[in-house]
Amino acid sequence: MFGHIFGRFLVEQKMIPQKTLDEVLDEQRRVRAKLGLIAVSEKLLSQEQADKINSRQAIEDKRFGDIAVEMGYLTESQVNRLLQLQGNPYLTFIQAMAEKEIMTLEEIENAIDLYRRENGLTNTDLEAFKSGDIDRMIPLYVRTDNSLLSELVGVTVRTIVRLIDSEIAIEPSYSSYSYEFENIAVQSVAGDHSMLLGLAGEGNNLLTIANVFAKEEFPSIDLFAFDAVCEFINCVNGLYASYLSGKGVMIDMIPPTYYQAGCLKAENKLLIVPIYIKNRKVRIVLAVDTSIRVEA
Repeated sequence: MFGHIFGRFLVEQKMIPQKTLDEVLDEQRRVRAKLGLIAVSEKLLSQEQADKINSRQAIEDKRFGDIAVEMGYLTESQVNRLLQLQGNPYLTFIQAMAEKEIMTLEEIENAIDLYRRENGLTNTDLEAFKSGDIDRMIPLYVRTDNSLLSELVGVTVRTIVRLIDSEIAIEPSYSSYSYEFENIAVQSVAGDHSMLLGLAGEGNNLLTIANVFAKEEFPSIDLFAFDAVCEFINCVNGLYASYLSGKGVMIDMIPPTYYQAGCLKAENKLLIVPIYIKNRKVRIVLAVDTSIRVEA
């Protein structure tokens, strides 16, 4: 996430062109492989074991390494070694920038400081930003005091990273009593709490989710593409429902649906989190314990 977020900032600031950023991210991608791939190549896991862990990740909101330890496939020390082999995203990004002579280390550090000041980050926040750790980075961008909202955002982003695109970028969230959309898939849950989770995008942007999740190339946002996005949202809410049930909070999922060209309105504010999936902007739209109506 670090390279895509900071790289997008560099492009917006006209410090580098998009083409150069794409080259740097390609180089970084070659360095930073998935943990499962490294574990198999290091002969710490068999491909069958890695596949079993990946399958559990589809139903449990846990990290690859944590599941591997739970299943008895790896030890904590082995996971830590694999994480070191995987490479720190901040270091691999600036290494690629420096080796390609795109920016000097001093220029990169000055740009990072500018990013810090423009986004109101503390030095502690900056360390979290550089870490590339999703769980440390999400609180920098998701601005809410509601624990249910922040938890649901976390589950959603982690599931997108695991199942859709491991190289997303995220922008600061914002709140609003209404949200106008072009295309949106939503699902509500009821029970001890009422919640809504939606994924919205302009044009064909939601295809970045539909195509990958369904393993099919949809030509446009049609009924079948919306169904795929709805199934993905159902997967996310299923993970969150399992987590809440472990805390004694019971919720029931209502079948997901979709809308085109309309507006969501809430009695209390909606939380909207912009993210970039495969360089296309999608918005996560959430609400907790508030009445919502759709004006189409």
